[in-house]
Amino acid sequence: MNKRAFGAKSRRPGTKTSPRPPQSNRVTQARSPRPVKPEPPEPAPVFEVIDRTEQEDIRAKLPFRVLIAVHRPRFRGRVERAVAREGWAVTSLLTKQDPVGQVSKPPYPPEIVILSHDFGRQKDLAIFRAVQKWRSQGMILVGLVEDCETAPETHPESVPSSLCDVCLTPPIKTAEVSELIADLYKAMRGERAPAMIHRGLTPDTIGEEDEDED
Repeated sequence: MNKRAFGAKSRRPGTKTSPRPPQSNRVTQARSPRPVKPEPPEPAPVFEVIDRTEQEDIRAKLPFRVLIAVHRPRFRGRVERAVAREGWAVTSLLTKQDPVGQVSKPPYPPEIVILSHDFGRQKDLAIFRAVQKWRSQGMILVGLVEDCETAPETHPESVPSSLCDVCLTPPIKTAEVSELIADLYKAMRGERAPAMIHRGLTPDTIGEEDEDED
């Protein structure tokens, strides 16, 4: 009996199998190189480059902006009275609000920021350091600090007077702040500051409400 392995193919008798040609005799066709896709063009910038002179002209047409971030209500009220002037956009923050977010809002930072060392429960003048980069864009930082010449122990480089354009030591008076703001405005815009609008105050009567508070 012929035994054949399971699955082996049978071959008819008398047929011959032709041997496979050797590997070296095979002819292989070289593949054509893939076409190189051209690189897409660089997208056009989505912003318009404006020189500094044009920026200043645009900014001069916008309302003069003042941001107040003072912790103690008594001093905050005096600052609010000092900067309440015709045509100005004044924002006064409460302790839980974020002054850094307000400063970073487009199109430009406020012209003047008045910030106290104890606002927002900040430690080691953290908010003062966080807003430094906007000073190069024309923002004036007025600080209310207990000691303008002593840096925090953890940040010896952060001397308050160097972090501010103007550093004031409390207690402050409304007349003092009003005169300072008027001088800053004249230096920035080249003209006299607008008239005060808070309760009809004038430079002669601006200090009377401070006396009522003390």
